[in-house]
Amino acid sequence: MGSRMMTGDTFVSEPVAQVLRLYDGLIDQQAWERTAYEQIDTLAARLLDGHRNRSPGAAVELHNWLPQAGARSAPELFERPLSIDDAREAVARAHGFSGWHAVQSSPTRPGDPVLERAVEDLLAGDTQSLVTALTGTPDLVVRRSHYGHHATLLHYLAANGVETYRQRVPRNAPQIASLLLERGADPHATANAYGRQLTTRSLLISSGHPYAAGVADNLLAVLDSRA
Repeated sequence: MGSRMMTGDTFVSEPVAQVLRLYDGLIDQQAWERTAYEQIDTLAARLLDGHRNRSPGAAVELHNWLPQAGARSAPELFERPLSIDDAREAVARAHGFSGWHAVQSSPTRPGDPVLERAVEDLLAGDTQSLVTALTGTPDLVVRRSHYGHHATLLHYLAANGVETYRQRVPRNAPQIASLLLERGADPHATANAYGRQLTTRSLLISSGHPYAAGVADNLLAVLDSRA
């Protein structure tokens, strides 16, 4: 599938845009305060509905995250029955959990609205808002997501191993990385992705989105300069 630019200076591939459309209205500020269980269950219901309606975004999510679905075409995925537990399994994995069972046994703490807002500012390339947030909340740079990947802000710049709908790349990603590192981000910190503990660098070199956005090499240079 092709790619396009979102409004502003953020690159988003067409598959990611399709997932954004699938979950429209469910990944807003209200979502930031839900527990991981609540949010994943909410998105799973939408994914199930999207499967019934043959939504392209549903095919993207299932192809990427439902076990044994990766080799199937979109028509094949839509022809096969999908249960709510299947949908929960896919969405759980899309949020860094090993599966729905891991979500059910995870701590029931709500999301961190300050961190969630900062993630969205980062993905929008809004450096001014990020500076304000980091100044007002200095430990924000080391806070971790309540989702299974436990990503930091720096990890989100790799556009890999995190929520599909957040695999968007700001054009000023190298400058944002420099800002985060200056404020104390750890380039060696790992996130739980694909069953492993991976650094931002490891996630970056295996992610197609930053390369398609034309920022991968400069972003890698920034990370390596602080290694």
